[in-house]
Amino acid sequence: MIESGDRAAKVLVAYYSATGHVHALAKAVAEGAERTGAEVRLRPVEELAREMVISQDQAWGRHRSEISDEPTATLDDLDWADGVAFGTPTRFGNVAAQLKMFLDQAGQL
Repeated sequence: MIESGDRAAKVLVAYYSATGHVHALAKAVAEGAERTGAEVRLRPVEELAREMVISQDQAWGRHRSEISDEPTATLDDLDWADGVAFGTPTRFGNVAAQLKMFLDQAGQL
C-alpha cells in the first residue's frame, strides 16, 4: 500500500492525449496506483487546439468526445496530490504544449 503518513497517498495522473494513446497509458498508471491503495485523480489537461482543427481529425475528435465529461486537471489537483505522474506525447522532442501550459501555471504553488 502506498501511504503518506497515516493515510493512503493521493496521486494525480495528469496527461495530454490527442487521440487516446496517452490516455490509455495514463489510465493504466492510475489503475496501478489504485491497486496499491492510493487515492487517484485521473485528469486530462486543458485542450488548446481550436474545435475547427480537432474536427478535421477523426481520431482526435472521437477521443475529445469520449473524455468530454471528465474534469480537467487544475492547480487544486496538484496541491491536493502527494505524488504526480505526467503523461504526454512528444512534440519535436518536447512535451505537448497543453501539458507545458498546465505546468507553467503551477509556479504559484
